Amino acid sequence: MIYPRLPKNDESRYPPNSLWKKEPTAEFTYGERLKRIKFLRKHSKTDPKAMVVAHRLESCEPDYRCLSGACPECGRLFQRWFVRRSKKFIATHIDRAGHDLVAISLVPSDLFIRPGYLTALNIRNFIRRAKLKLKKAGVDVALGGLDFSFNEHRDSKYSPFWCPHFYLITSTKDKKALGKKLRRLFPPKQKKIPRAVKITSFKNKAFRRSYALKMNFKRRIGYNDIRKIRKCRNTSRDKLRATERLELFIYLDLIGFADRIFFLSASLL
Repeated sequence: MIYPRLPKNDESRYPPNSLWKKEPTAEFTYGERLKRIKFLRKHSKTDPKAMVVAHRLESCEPDYRCLSGACPECGRLFQRWFVRRSKKFIATHIDRAGHDLVAISLVPSDLFIRPGYLTALNIRNFIRRAKLKLKKAGVDVALGGLDFSFNEHRDSKYSPFWCPHFYLITSTKDKKALGKKLRRLFPPKQKKIPRAVKITSFKNKAFRRSYALKMNFKRRIGYNDIRKIRKCRNTSRDKLRATERLELFIYLDLIGFADRIFFLSASLL
């Protein structure tokens, strides 16, 4: 197989200095790629597709990147590219006079994926449906990314599931009104997703932009938090188990990086 050569102005040509606090280093992601290859080879006995991904990651070199969505080194470069390019895009297309910059964490609660069925997710249709709802809410331009978590309950109150969700950057004249519209279009699921929409103020800083395309995926564990006044849902985070990592790596390799970028009415690419 011939692997694509990156253009001379690609991210790997820039100085390797950190763009945001606690950014993974090139040395760290190189080590993570080697660990991932070993992991995929080990589990290829249960899923032959793992060996295909392992071979692709093994081929990754500075001038011939594998471009696999499961590659930690390519993921780091892709995230740095996004952080660089999105700064000017946000300032030019999203940050408008009389509007407040906001970040929206959005969990479409109409699609929960059972373990073992992640590859059945048509990511483009999933994003398209989200865009239609955002337009109904009056959002005309937005930029962000798609993230994945594996959700379960500490006391098995619901079945475990994969939860694809969005982190979007946009602007609004009325944050409260926008929140009400989005919550009607993206309703919560009482047990599984008690809070499907979260809107916070956004500053066009590298760390906040990097959050839109995270490369580190977690297991979210729900539990009931009993306090003095009321009982509420809360979550803790942990590492993905081996079976979950295997399924996610194969899916990330399948979809690549470009399909994880969410843009509404404009594009970075």
